[in-house]
Amino acid sequence: MSDIKDILGVGRGGGAAGAGAGGTPADKADKPKVAKMKRPEGMSREAFALLGDSHPIISSQMLGQVSGKKLDKAKPKPSTKGIPTWQHRPFKSSARSDGLQLSRWTKSFKDLNGRVRHDDDADYFFAKFNKKVQMYRYTDDEYGRLLAGDSAGWSKEETDYLMDLCDRFDLRFTIVADRYAFAGGVPRTVEDLKERYYAIARRLLASREGGEAVVANHVLIRYPYSKDHELERKAAVEQMLRRTHGQVDEENAILAEFKVIEDRRKVDVAAEARR
Repeated sequence: MSDIKDILGVGRGGGAAGAGAGGTPADKADKPKVAKMKRPEGMSREAFALLGDSHPIISSQMLGQVSGKKLDKAKPKPSTKGIPTWQHRPFKSSARSDGLQLSRWTKSFKDLNGRVRHDDDADYFFAKFNKKVQMYRYTDDEYGRLLAGDSAGWSKEETDYLMDLCDRFDLRFTIVADRYAFAGGVPRTVEDLKERYYAIARRLLASREGGEAVVANHVLIRYPYSKDHELERKAAVEQMLRRTHGQVDEENAILAEFKVIEDRRKVDVAAEARR
């Protein structure tokens, strides 16, 4: 603002520039003395000049400097670990078993002697989210005792291939069926793969725990997988998804009528109870 006044030839006090800009000595004596605000630290001269003498807004920081009082500021407490610094260092992750070596920026601390302390023993933070499903894998002895007699068209080689895919894709059978390509084997559906795996899992569980009666409440024993029930369920879902808008409206009308009848029946029952 003062730069604009200088260009227009106007003094900072509001009078014209020149010999008579300041007025008479008596006028100067009558004017009250105003404390001149000093330029705050960190503010450039140009930015401070834009404020001018008539600017009514003064920030709290400037106000504290004008009044001569320093504003109290909470000083950060020094860290007992040392001076923080960032280092690009390799790290290990327990979620990986292939030995892949990666690096990342990690926060370290430097002591007074200049030595940097690294936290290399800590595991990768996101490794705890690598959850693995419980897989039931058989040994050669268990396969011979429990599964060889009732293979139902499955060879040991194909069964091993299925178990490897289930372990690799965490029992996501849709992906397993998509990647399933056993050489010389017959085409397998998702239901075939599920039936084979869960049949093996139930037999291994019952054998290792001492019988089905011991683990009768286990989800694999209590709710055995049924291929026929799964096919019926999918057929029902597909039939429901193929409904036309007219069929949907007709079903909604029937449900609304049923709700009216049910509400009327409840009212009649309540009326009979009050008699």
